[in-house]
Amino acid sequence: MIGSSCAGAEPRLPPVAARRVDFAKDVQPILAASCYSCHGEKKRKGDLRLDRKASALGGGVIVPGKSADSLLIQRVAGLDPDTKMPPKGPGLNAEQVGILRAWIDQGAAWPDDADASTTRHWAYQPLRDSPIPAIKDRNWIRTPIDAFVLAKLEAKGLTPSPPADRRTLLRRVSFDLLGLPPTPEEMEAFLADRSPDAYEKVVDRLLASPHYGERWARHWMDVIHFAETHGHDQDVPRDNAWPYRDYLIRSFNEDKPYARFVEEQLAGDVLWPDEPQAIVATGFIAAGPWDESSLRDIREDSIDRRIGQYLDRDDMVTTTMAAFASTTIHCARCHHHKFDPISQKDYYRLQAVFAGVDRADRPYDIDPQTARTRRSLKLRLGISRIGRGGFGLPSALEAQLAALPPQQLVYAGTSDFQPQGSFKPANGCRAVAVLQRGDIKKPVETVGPGALTCLPGLDGRFQLARPDDEGSRRAALAKWLSDPRNALTWRSIVNRVWHYHFGRGIVATPNDFGRMGTEPTHPELLDYLAVRFQGGGGSLKQLHRLIVTSAVYMQSSRPRPDAARVDSDNHYLWRMNRSRLDAESIRDSVLRVTGKLDPIMGGPSIKQFQQSPGIHRTPKVDYQAFDVDRPGSYRRSVYRFLFRTLPDPFMDTLDCPDASQFTPVRSSSVTALQALAMLNDRFMVRQSEHFAARVNQAGPDLGKQIERAYLLALSRLPTAEETTRLAVYANKHGMANVCRLIFNSNEFMFVP
Repeated sequence: MIGSSCAGAEPRLPPVAARRVDFAKDVQPILAASCYSCHGEKKRKGDLRLDRKASALGGGVIVPGKSADSLLIQRVAGLDPDTKMPPKGPGLNAEQVGILRAWIDQGAAWPDDADASTTRHWAYQPLRDSPIPAIKDRNWIRTPIDAFVLAKLEAKGLTPSPPADRRTLLRRVSFDLLGLPPTPEEMEAFLADRSPDAYEKVVDRLLASPHYGERWARHWMDVIHFAETHGHDQDVPRDNAWPYRDYLIRSFNEDKPYARFVEEQLAGDVLWPDEPQAIVATGFIAAGPWDESSLRDIREDSIDRRIGQYLDRDDMVTTTMAAFASTTIHCARCHHHKFDPISQKDYYRLQAVFAGVDRADRPYDIDPQTARTRRSLKLRLGISRIGRGGFGLPSALEAQLAALPPQQLVYAGTSDFQPQGSFKPANGCRAVAVLQRGDIKKPVETVGPGALTCLPGLDGRFQLARPDDEGSRRAALAKWLSDPRNALTWRSIVNRVWHYHFGRGIVATPNDFGRMGTEPTHPELLDYLAVRFQGGGGSLKQLHRLIVTSAVYMQSSRPRPDAARVDSDNHYLWRMNRSRLDAESIRDSVLRVTGKLDPIMGGPSIKQFQQSPGIHRTPKVDYQAFDVDRPGSYRRSVYRFLFRTLPDPFMDTLDCPDASQFTPVRSSSVTALQALAMLNDRFMVRQSEHFAARVNQAGPDLGKQIERAYLLALSRLPTAEETTRLAVYANKHGMANVCRLIFNSNEFMFVP
């Protein structure tokens, strides 16, 4: 009978479409319409995502070349009514199932840049040159930044706050750009300058100061968890790590183009081999912890040594991708990234980039001409030995090499170092395999170098002329990161700069632009800044100037209950954020106020502790035994020797970060311990005495001394009541104790 079927007959699969099927045009729209609601970004029933290649093409859900065997086809065709997908609604028609079948039978081609999560998530999109929005109140606008912020405020029914007073503004921008307060003379000159560009002239002066590099190098050291000891159970000092810190300071002061800054730190020794500072820059690769027990003290051919090498490379990869691309690549070490379009293969390709380097003391020449001469002599010596050159040539070249000035050392990522027992250069590139669940005993496949494959228009699979040359691998990654098409890199750095000026980034998670991070509050502004930054040659100083001369930045930080009811966390910047000084700024400001700050820059780090041998390799460190009146105590905090496991208790109390951890955002607590430390720490007690001696130079009158103390520490004169009360206190407890009170005041510790 027409229309009837035999009892118990199984439904048949719809026929395969008789044409070539394109994933983006034909397949993805079907999946998006019928599958993503249960197996997509928001829901992952059965732990399955069909909006991501890595998840969909696995576990038999889609079997390339075999549509009839693919669980996806069996479910959408309704072979079993109890497991038909989608479970509700009309489901897919025969034509749609046929298209899916044809796609699978044709190999299930799924372009790496066609993940639904990639094409939708903002971070992986190409940069857009956002037009400056139209706003109602153009009188408030000082820079294009203000138009973007004001447009958002107007949309939320908010208005900006009035500008901060000039005293507050100068203190704010001085701390932001230099990490130091203005001197009384600088404040007096600014208040007296009534020219229209008075503030802009101050900004230019601050950006030209050598203290600018000291301030912003410290921020970068937070991001990459730089320290001068190994960490782990054998926290051995790295006495040659400091040249990298000086490289950072010099780079920021020179306003090095950001693309060059990125490339030098990953492959400066390859791209600019005759430039000493480009070699020093590779200290970036070695900034993190190093497990001496696993990587030096056990057999080279052991499984534990190989595990240690994988873990060591993991830190290099994680540091690189978090710092430069705001990406949580390490989440793909054991499995495909659960939230972002990053596969295990992407992760292990990045490990392969660093498969030929270790962390060690690398020799380098300070003088570029000496570096060129040494390289030429080594090349000639190698050729003469291979070709069995004329009699006496090798010895003559060796004599010339020996006559060159001695080299210095920098702790860096390198394959050029002196062996220490079984710890020796890789002599090429170690093999790197994708590891099932991250298990060294379960290699899946060996991979070559590469990067992320989820950025549209930017190939993450490196095509190298010499794939076994470890330097070319790092150079390829450096160029991939600095590529103008790499939106992650350019968004990441402008967001970091914004974060340090406002206390919160446009994206509040500076190390994570993925789906587990936060959405940008002003996405158009983020792209506007990134495009202008890139087009302006990657000048960080120009970016700073654009930000700190904006009306947004110059607002008062006073609270407004009406605005707080709409935006209590000030996400949309209807006022400036008040902030507590970080640990280094507190310590350095104390030294500037007391007149003890040593302006000398660079050189080996100051060990502000007494060091003695420990039970194992980690030394004993006593910060209390250090004489706080030694000259080294007066250096800027960026020059302190940074221990991982044995931090300075005073700085630790003030939220100086643990260098074993990445610190994209510092904690900023207010605790009783901080107040006690500011009152009673030996450094603070002694500096209060120096402060009292300095203000005593104003003469015997206590009122004059208190006025001088306020001008130095708070950039203002005291009120009559403050003078009277502090004079009474000084007569009873001495001026040094008055100075301790001033140091411990909110006005000294905070910037409004």
